[in-house]
Amino acid sequence: MLSEWLSETSIVGMVLSGSLIAKLVLLILALMSALSWAVIIIKAIQYIHIRKENRKFYQIYLNESSLNQIKKVSVDSPYSPFALMFSETYQEAARMSQRIERSRSDITEKTSMLPHLSQQLQRVIEQTINERYAFIENRLNILATISSAAPFIGLFGTVLGIINSFQSIGTSGVTSLASVAPGISEALVATAAGLLAAIPALMAYNHFRNQTRILANSMRNYGMELTNRFEWIVHGRLLGSE
Repeated sequence: MLSEWLSETSIVGMVLSGSLIAKLVLLILALMSALSWAVIIIKAIQYIHIRKENRKFYQIYLNESSLNQIKKVSVDSPYSPFALMFSETYQEAARMSQRIERSRSDITEKTSMLPHLSQQLQRVIEQTINERYAFIENRLNILATISSAAPFIGLFGTVLGIINSFQSIGTSGVTSLASVAPGISEALVATAAGLLAAIPALMAYNHFRNQTRILANSMRNYGMELTNRFEWIVHGRLLGSE
């Protein structure tokens, strides 16, 4: 069995008997493939945690009426963008409401400050969304680079192998197909290796990009819910303070 794998007609045998440049090209492609699979596994685990903690936190957010209790729960969801958005919005709303309540204005002037509160909360939410989007999208550029570069690196190895095969024809003077077939077969292995490295990276990149867009839309929808909820609560406190 081992002898069959190491024979010159097998893929492993062609790799081992290939030129230094061919081996170098295949080594680069193998490293790129290993890197892409590492990124795929890391991102898959990350997206699973994000979706799981988002669902868990959102259920608490809908069922819990106490903002302080929700704030305490948000600490237990480090992967959830919803939890971070709530925490940042809660802190900003607390600062703004305290500032409004300490002012000596009457209820009409305090109520007129609510649009400013809404704009401030929206800016905080948008900033948090941008930060989480950048975090979620992190490392996807590696998959994009590998999916684009790997086929060309494999093609580069194939071209060099074919050039070597034709040079051997010119040196030996033998023009039969049998004399150049091994060299061409060896060269085509590089193209196959490039495609094997690029295809999973490309498929994973498209999948994760789609998941990132879905998460971004859900964060923006949740941000609007947050703004409405905090506006209503702050408005109620202002009316109750008079």
